[in-house]
Amino acid sequence: MRKLAALLLAVVMILGSGGCETGETGPSEGPSPEPTATQQIQAQPFALAYDPAAPLHPITGQSQVNLDLAGLVYEGLYELDQTFMPQPALAQSASVSEDGLVWTITLRSGIRFSDGTALTAAHVVASLATARSSGLYGQRLSGIAGVTESEGRVVITLSAPNGGLAALLDVPIVLEQADGIPLGTGRYRFAQEGGTVTLRVNDNYRGSVPYEEIPLRAVTGADERIAAFDSGEVTAVVTDVSSSYALGYSGNYEACDFPTSNLLYVGFKTGSGACASVQVRQAFSKAFDRELLVASLLAGHGDAASLPISPVHGEYDAEAAAELDYDRQGGEELLASAGYTKGEDGLYYRGVAPLSVTLVVNNDSTAKQATADYLAQCLSALGVTVTVNKLPWAEYQTALTEGAYDLYLGEVRMTGDFDPAALLMGNLNYGGYSSQTVPALLTAWQGARGEARVQAAAQLWQAFAQEAPIAPLCFKRGSLLIRWGMVTNVQPTQADPWWNMEQWELAE
Repeated sequence: MRKLAALLLAVVMILGSGGCETGETGPSEGPSPEPTATQQIQAQPFALAYDPAAPLHPITGQSQVNLDLAGLVYEGLYELDQTFMPQPALAQSASVSEDGLVWTITLRSGIRFSDGTALTAAHVVASLATARSSGLYGQRLSGIAGVTESEGRVVITLSAPNGGLAALLDVPIVLEQADGIPLGTGRYRFAQEGGTVTLRVNDNYRGSVPYEEIPLRAVTGADERIAAFDSGEVTAVVTDVSSSYALGYSGNYEACDFPTSNLLYVGFKTGSGACASVQVRQAFSKAFDRELLVASLLAGHGDAASLPISPVHGEYDAEAAAELDYDRQGGEELLASAGYTKGEDGLYYRGVAPLSVTLVVNNDSTAKQATADYLAQCLSALGVTVTVNKLPWAEYQTALTEGAYDLYLGEVRMTGDFDPAALLMGNLNYGGYSSQTVPALLTAWQGARGEARVQAAAQLWQAFAQEAPIAPLCFKRGSLLIRWGMVTNVQPTQADPWWNMEQWELAE
C-alpha cells in the first residue's frame, strides 16, 4: 500500500488541482492575487486563440483549437446540455414515424445567418450531407440513410430506429462561403481584415452577448497556446488537464470543468485465458476503486462510472452499476466461485498455477501509464499476479488485434447517445465478446424513445453488469480555463464550452 500511496501522490503533484475554482498549476497553491493584479487582468480584452494554419470550417476542420470556437459562431438542430440531454436549438419540433425510421424536423422561424440570409431546410440538408462524409461526424451519422427537404421541413430517414437521434444532431448548420469560412446563425461571425481574424457580434442573433468583439490571437502548436494564455494574451482555453501538454498552464485562472463522453475503460480478452470467465471479469471490475482513481490520478477531473454511459446522464442505472463497483471482498468471493483458491501468500491459484494476467497500455502519456500501474496495484491487492506492458501506439494496436493481452487500458469518445455497440460487437470489440442476450436488448434500447428508452436502458445495463464485457472506469472531464477575475457563472459543455455565455457575469 505504501507503493500505491506514493504513486498516487506523485500523480496528484503532476496534475495539480481541479474543480471550478481559482487554481495555479504546481505542487502548491500560490497566494491570493493582490487587487492591483485583479485590475490588470480586468483591463485586458477577452481574447481567444486560433490556428491560422488550419481551416476554420466547423465540420471539415481538424484543428481542435479552431473547433473550440465553433459554438460561438454556429448552431445545430439540437444542442447537448451538461447532462447530454438534447435541447432544441434550430429545431422547433420533431415528429417520428411509427416504425421509428423517419424523423421530420420543423425549423424555428425567423432564424437568419450572419449576413441576413434566412435559414431554410436546404441549408440543413447540405450541412448534414457534408457532415456525413466528414471525418469528424461521419461515424456518428452512419445510421442515416438519407436527408431530404419536404415542405420546408427536414426529413431524416434512418437505416434502423434510433430513439436517441436528437443527441447526434448538434452538427453545425452552415452557409458555405467562397473563402472556406462558412457563416453561421450563432452569437458571432468571423471577420478578416488584413492578416487578423476577429469574432464580431452577429447582428441577426436573437440573444445578447457579453462582448461586442472578441480578438483572436494566432497560435501554432500547444506550446504557443500555453505561452499566450500564461502571458494573458489569450484569456480562455479549453483543455484536458490529464494530457501531458496541459501541464504547462500556470498563473491565476478559473478552471471550470464539464462532463465529457471520453470513456476510460479496461477491456478484457473474453475468448480465452483468465478473462474468459465472467466471474473473473466481475471480480476484476470490483477490484478497481474508481472514485480513488478519479480523485488521485485525474485530480478530480472525471466522473467514476461502472457502465459505458456517463453517470450525469438520465439513463445511467446506479443499481446495475453497483454490481460492478469497488468491492474487494466481493471480488474475492467471485474468484472463489470461479474455481480459484487463495494461497498463504495471498495470491489466487487454480491447482499449482497462479492467477496471472498481462495488462497492456499505450505509453503516449504519463497519466495513462500511471493509471495502468494503479490498476495493476488494485489487482495485486486482490491476489492476482499482473504484468504491465507499456507499448508505443503501433505495438499497442498490434497487441489488441492479435490478442497478446488479458486486459488493456482503452479510451474512446462515446457518441452523444452513448451507444455502446462499437465496444460490445463492433470495431472496438477487441476482446471477442459475444452474448446471447445483449444484442437484442441493445437493439430494443436503440429504437426506444421517452420513458420506454429509460426502461430499455435499465434492462441493457443489468445484462451488461451480469456479463461484464468491459470494465468502465470513468468519464474524463474537460476544463475551460479563464483568466482570474474576468467572468463568473461559467457553465461549459463538451459540445460548446461557451454554452451559457448569455448568462456570464462580467467583472466590473
